[in-house]
Amino acid sequence: MGLNLSKGDMYKFVNYTWNPIKGKCLHDCSYCYMKQINPNANPPRLAEYELNTDLGCGRSIFIGSSTDMFAEDIPSEWIAIVLDYCYQNRNMLLPNAYLLQSKNPKRFLEFINHPIMERVVFCTTIETNRFYPEIMNKAPRIEERVEAMEKIARLGRPTMVTAEPLMRFDREEMVSFIRRCNPKLVNIGRNSCRRIILPEPTQEEVQQLIAELKSFANVNVKDNALIWRK
Repeated sequence: MGLNLSKGDMYKFVNYTWNPIKGKCLHDCSYCYMKQINPNANPPRLAEYELNTDLGCGRSIFIGSSTDMFAEDIPSEWIAIVLDYCYQNRNMLLPNAYLLQSKNPKRFLEFINHPIMERVVFCTTIETNRFYPEIMNKAPRIEERVEAMEKIARLGRPTMVTAEPLMRFDREEMVSFIRRCNPKLVNIGRNSCRRIILPEPTQEEVQQLIAELKSFANVNVKDNALIWRK
């Protein structure tokens, strides 16, 4: 498969996606778009043919857009192989930038000293401050994600938060959680799988949240959440 051009309502700063680790995500979130595309996905695997991919130079690449490659069931050896490949194929004059996103960001810390991590933006999902077990299933709790991102931010590493799909929240705690991550950018999106019903906040609640987040971070409201921009 190699690099794929970023399409649709992906992050605007991402040029390409690359998925060297494939298969079913351990977290099994009910709203996952990959579950809708491939409900009978195979167990996770390292697709070794992807390690022939020309990563190019001067690109912004989202690694692992189709599964969480930092989930607990992904072997550390696979992750190290992917990171090593990025580092070995770097262009010194015009290096790539990478986005890593996980609902299990504590595993970022396992690899934080890998040299390619100097070219990475670290992102986690904070779709609410609450825990909805029937929706989030095996995903780590929000508090765990925040604690790990806080540690990463304290190391001076660039961080980002995506609140997608944004679900009903308690504004004060939600803002506090996101602030602790010290994100340069907060992405806000709506549930794109309309067959899955989620507890959504009101337009007024979202606008109040956005106003508070803008006091310390850039905020991007995705096209799938146009109703919340008005």
